[in-house]
Amino acid sequence: MRRTLGPGNELELHLGDSRWNVVCDPSQLESALINLAINARDAMPTGGVLTIAMTDRASVADPSDPGAQESDYVEIEVTDTNVGMSPDVLSRAFEPFFTTKPADRGTGLGLSQTYGFVRQAGGFVDIESSPGEGASVHIYLPRGAASEQALGTDPCGAQSFNRS
Repeated sequence: MRRTLGPGNELELHLGDSRWNVVCDPSQLESALINLAINARDAMPTGGVLTIAMTDRASVADPSDPGAQESDYVEIEVTDTNVGMSPDVLSRAFEPFFTTKPADRGTGLGLSQTYGFVRQAGGFVDIESSPGEGASVHIYLPRGAASEQALGTDPCGAQSFNRS
């Protein structure tokens, strides 16, 4: 992750607050975090700080889905000190092929792939940002069931991810 950020950018990890496991594909989670780090790096041309934090969230529902049931989630928050996004850009951030980068600097698939992975895992994702204020991406992955945590996999073959 530090190599992805490059020189001039710092990485801060706050992983001690989460005690729950999640069941997901670890390579897709890694890809999502790397995509977020690349976006942060590109949006911090003069350097900055990328912070990744994990926290358990009890009884949370997806705010974009009015009919969603409350459930327990592990929140992975990825925050950067970038230039921030306007409301226009923010409203399109998860659209495939939407990018604010020059043609040779990105495909516009990183955030849409992250969104797809999180939804496939049964979670939801939200972005908070405003111009000059940086961005925070909140990934909510469902808490794994006790039997799945004990086995380390679910019936579909996904592995249990734990902070340790």
